[in-house]
Amino acid sequence: MITTLQEREVSGFTWIDVENPTPEELNDIALKYNLHYTSVQDCLDPEHLPKYEVIDDVIFIIARIFDQNAKVEALDINSITRKIAIFSSDGLVITIHRSSQPFLIHLQQRCESMKKSPGRFQLLALIMDHVVISFESPLDKINELLEFYEERMFLKTRLPNLLQHFYQLKRKATSIKRTVFLTKDIVFRISENLKGPIMQDLKDTIIEVETSTEQVIDSASNLLSIYISLASQKTNEVMRVLTIFSVFFMPLTFIVGVYGMNFENMPEIKSPHGYGVTWVVMILVTIIVYFWFRRKRWL
Repeated sequence: MITTLQEREVSGFTWIDVENPTPEELNDIALKYNLHYTSVQDCLDPEHLPKYEVIDDVIFIIARIFDQNAKVEALDINSITRKIAIFSSDGLVITIHRSSQPFLIHLQQRCESMKKSPGRFQLLALIMDHVVISFESPLDKINELLEFYEERMFLKTRLPNLLQHFYQLKRKATSIKRTVFLTKDIVFRISENLKGPIMQDLKDTIIEVETSTEQVIDSASNLLSIYISLASQKTNEVMRVLTIFSVFFMPLTFIVGVYGMNFENMPEIKSPHGYGVTWVVMILVTIIVYFWFRRKRWL
């Protein structure tokens, strides 16, 4: 679907929005507006990463906006984001995307409500601002989940697959970080042609999102390390208890083993007090081991 969102007579440039185009429609647009062939091919690639390039005085931008309908288990960039391709030349802005992007309509209405219509570079900055802001909500959700899991972990509340949850959250945050990092280059390339409050606001936004992403990844990494440490500590506690029991029973097992041998010449076996004496010896050994552990402060 091809829609003209803004006329050149009103704002000084034409803004054309193209949703879910066919290859034929893209080729027609490329021929009509003199777009480079390789750029059009990049539009057809759903997995292309963010980039900014200039070919024959035509600015070509690929941005990736967070997909609010992405599945919970989605972790990589292509699964959690959707691509928006932007062509911009003198008097022209073309936005191309496969899935619906309602924010573009809201942005059109915002531009119409302004006293002075924004120029094409201002429009690019406003589009990128929405792209960057789209990552704030998922980062907040990841942070909330990390706090939830952290509280349960230290309260020793059993949660299944806790380590897997930490890994998934860190992986998703890392994918967002990579996307924001590539988007940051686009923002600073736009700033070469645009100054003023809109550009400054965009720079502030991407710095805030980048900082939030770093904090979330650090939190996830720390919780992963703490969880592994707690798991190791729990294992060590179990091994400690088993070791204590084994030390108590080793001498007793030795005594039982000795008197369990079937030799004929064992005087203690025929002694009328042998059974009682053996019990006394085993109790004394247990008491000695107990006080030895207490002295070493292992109990």
